[in-house]
Amino acid sequence: MRCEVCGRESSKLYRVIIEGVEMLVCSECKKFGREVVQKKSAKHPVIKKKTPAPYSKDVFQNMDKDLLPGWGEIIRKARENAGMSRQELGAKIGEKTGTVAKIENEELRPPDATVRKIEKVLKIKLFQEIKGGVVKKGEAKPLTLGDLLRKNE
Repeated sequence: MRCEVCGRESSKLYRVIIEGVEMLVCSECKKFGREVVQKKSAKHPVIKKKTPAPYSKDVFQNMDKDLLPGWGEIIRKARENAGMSRQELGAKIGEKTGTVAKIENEELRPPDATVRKIEKVLKIKLFQEIKGGVVKKGEAKPLTLGDLLRKNE
């Protein structure tokens, strides 16, 4: 085997950390770094398998609020009524002026944290409560080609 520093052939190589990099080096190059002490492992090492985290069956459990329809217009009107420019609103909520413009034009749906900041600064409500519809097993039927044809008649 070859030393990773000088390239010499060596029958015994040492694991050494040189400049933060672990390398296999010969006995002469070993002095340039700090030798890594390897613990002796058991004859038959026990390999522990990671158990996956339990999957939540209801991923929509905490999603009980949604933005009001026309939220961009509501934000724009509230901003104008407060006498603020897009730049001023952006500075107060920690967003760029272009981002505020995209939010007002509903080209960009803001994250919930940003919506809460906008609500606080403009003193408006943008979230509405939504009630989840539960589909019981067996109630939902797959859509068939016949269903599509009947809808278009």
